[in-house]
Amino acid sequence: MEKFHRECQRWKFRCEQTQIPSTPTLEIMLLSLPEDLYPNVAMCFYLLLAMPVSTASAERLFRTIRRLKTYLRSTMTTERMS
Repeated sequence: MEKFHRECQRWKFRCEQTQIPSTPTLEIMLLSLPEDLYPNVAMCFYLLLAMPVSTASAERLFRTIRRLKTYLRSTMTTERMS
């Protein structure tokens, strides 16, 4: 963990010293990153690029669960209630 922390500090210092645009995208940052010097930072960038941008899949799951619960509650009979 300490190695990763030092690597992040070196990467931050390098970004401050170089002429990277003021609002770079993650892709631009990854292209300017020497992976042999910052392997852990590069791995973090790759993971961030692979993550979904929205939470639509989680929202769909919660909506499905809510529909199922509503159905189960509305079809509850006297036998199931006791």
